Amino acid sequence: MSETRQRRTPPDRPVEEIAPQTFCQRAALELAALIRHQAKPRRGTRRDSALLRQCIDQVLGSAGGRVEGPWHTDTRPLKKPGRGGLKFIPIVSRGTTTVMVSTQQEAEDLAAFLNFCGMQEMDN
Repeated sequence: MSETRQRRTPPDRPVEEIAPQTFCQRAALELAALIRHQAKPRRGTRRDSALLRQCIDQVLGSAGGRVEGPWHTDTRPLKKPGRGGLKFIPIVSRGTTTVMVSTQQEAEDLAAFLNFCGMQEMDN
């Protein structure tokens, strides 16, 4: 007797929407860890947060555009070209809190995200 397996189809119910504020809360923890790492990096270790990037993509996609506020982008010059041939490090800052990122686009997205979330300055 041959058995055939029937594929179960998922019920027709909508996927639960996660509120942007939930992404902001999750990102705050990741950002704190990233800032701690950048303040005291382990030699040869580069911290990159896929979770933080995912939160930014989700929130900015629903927010629709740039958000102005106290977080802003800037650059820190390098003596010789760095990763990707850049002559600077893109940064996002507010007061004494500074976060280094890989590209200028990442800096703009992170600043917009932090402004959207109303993220306060963090201790370094």
